[in-house]
Formats: sequence, structure tokens, C-alpha cells
Amino acid sequence: MRVMLLCLLCLVGALAQAAAAPPARIEIRYAVQFGTMTIGEGRDVFEHRNGRYQVRSESKTVGLAAVYRLDVKRESRGRIDDDGLRPEFFEEIRNGKTKRRVNFDWSKRQATLFDGENTKVVELPDNTWDSTSFGYNFTFARPQPSDFPVNLTDGRRISDYRYSILGKERLETQIGTLETLHVKKVQEPGDKRGLEVWLAQDHHNLPVRIRYVGKDGRVLDSIVTRIDYFN
Repeated sequence: MRVMLLCLLCLVGALAQAAAAPPARIEIRYAVQFGTMTIGEGRDVFEHRNGRYQVRSESKTVGLAAVYRLDVKRESRGRIDDDGLRPEFFEEIRNGKTKRRVNFDWSKRQATLFDGENTKVVELPDNTWDSTSFGYNFTFARPQPSDFPVNLTDGRRISDYRYSILGKERLETQIGTLETLHVKKVQEPGDKRGLEVWLAQDHHNLPVRIRYVGKDGRVLDSIVTRIDYFN
């Protein structure tokens, strides 16, 4: 109980710092690592104005890994309300070709998923984000309990998960030591996929590290190398 209370207090304090709206345009650059080797680089551009938001995320292989050409672009856009970001559109393009797309219809509580040549309409539950907007939701979201439900979509399906606030952590980066809040997906038995996000408390709770574990156990780590603000 004391640990849960501590996590909740950490989150309340961190999100209180995010109460002031962040700058209208933010650019974040990341180094993408596989083990100790940097295999790629990423760039996110987050913009918001008049209750609307847009995130454009790009990542590509570099160095020796560039021989395996991978250029991924993702875009999420929608509105901002009291619960944070509410996506209305998501798209993923790989090596110049559209791979997946999602149209969110909150009035009908439906999402239309495009995955290659397959299209289907599914129920759209509360607390649903696409894989790009989720990390930025904490910049605007109201405080959550230490363990909270999340629905995520990448265009193939909408999956329900639970996430936990693990507490504060110091993160060493190229832009210095950052005080962060560590958020981690709760893995159910048999679930090998992992996702963790570190939110910088002095940078509007922006995602400064994203760690993904695939079903094969491979780990990809994206760690911030630069943040630029524009009004």
C-alpha cells in the first residue's frame, strides 16, 4: 500500500508540472539502440494549437544497419480534451508505402483499421491511443492511479493492456541527467511483448526513452539526444 501511494504521489507531482501547456512545437531526436549498438535514429515533431495536436515520427537505420534499409514514418493527429490526447487519425508508412492506417470515429465509438489490403471496423473503447500518440498523452493527461488500463492500436487491432507507474528514476542522456517517471506495461502470463516509457519531469513529461521488447525477446531502446522548443 505504501509503495502504491508513493507511485501515485509521484505521478500527481509530475503531472502537476505539466499543467502549463508545452510550447506549440517540440522536436525530439533519439538514438535507437539494439544492445550496445546504435542501429538507427529517430525524430519526433509534436505540435498543438487550438485544442488540436499532430505528431509526426520518423525513424531510419544508420551505420552498418543501414544496409537493411528501414525508413518508418508515423503520423497521429486529433484533439486534446480533459483526458489528454484523443486520436482521430493514425498512419504508418514503411519505405515509402502505406502499411497501416486507423480512422477513429468517437461519435459512433468505432475505429476503421486498414492493414495492408484488409479493412475492418471494430469497437472503439475509452482510453484508446495509437502507438505514436500514447507517449505524448502524459503531457496533457490528468493524474491516473498507479495501475491503469490502456487500449493501443497499430492498425492491426486494438489491444487492451494495463500500465504501472514504477516511480521516479534518473536517466543519463546526451542532454544531461533527467529526472523521469518510469511507466511500464504490465505483462500478463504468456505475453512476451514489453513496452516502457520514461517521461522527463522537467520537460513537460515528454517521452525521452522508449524501450520495446519483441515477442522474440529482442530489445530496441530509443533514448533522447536532443530536444528543441518552438513557440
